[in-house]
Amino acid sequence: MTDGSGNYIPMPAAAPAAGWYPDPAGSPRQRWWNGAAWTMDLHYPEPPVYGRLAPTRVLSPDTPVYTAAIWIITLLPLLSLINVASTDLTADFNRGLSEGSTGTTTSATDVLSQLLSIAVYAASVTLAYFDRRRLLADGFTRPFHWAWTFLSSGIYVIGRSIVVRNQAGRGLTPIWVWTGIVVVTTLVTFAKFAALVPLFLTTIGSGIAA
Repeated sequence: MTDGSGNYIPMPAAAPAAGWYPDPAGSPRQRWWNGAAWTMDLHYPEPPVYGRLAPTRVLSPDTPVYTAAIWIITLLPLLSLINVASTDLTADFNRGLSEGSTGTTTSATDVLSQLLSIAVYAASVTLAYFDRRRLLADGFTRPFHWAWTFLSSGIYVIGRSIVVRNQAGRGLTPIWVWTGIVVVTTLVTFAKFAALVPLFLTTIGSGIAA
């Protein structure tokens, strides 16, 4: 068998059990032996700890890297996108002017929006906790800690994906999905506020004229 560079990789004389072994091609990585043949799966062994090799957990190439929890965390920002897209900023602006003069209370829409933000935040933290437990059960060593979600769900999605990628060789898709949603949300928000600028300028001009 040959590796990706065309170099010949000798097969063991007696087929050992499936597992990670020093790469016969001579690289510093380990190569997965499926019990019958070398595969193209490679990974770096754990670095030395206090002068000794740290114990490692062997991850099979078919170890799952995605869970329902991480996909829900990744897609939760869609709720913010829907909320931004459905918000009528012109009506909110006019209502804000009215409240400034009459002292009326915050609308029910504002209250629901705040409650939605709190619910998304709490759900992200809870789901991150269960996602990390799932990764530990699947054999991942020291997966990204769920507590980072308290700062931002995005931090957890990015950190978790990188750690999983380093140990399993794949698992970065949530980063790109989450980033795409955030970028679209930002563009929609910018477009909404840009459309509001003429009304804002008109209101300032009217105030000056008065």
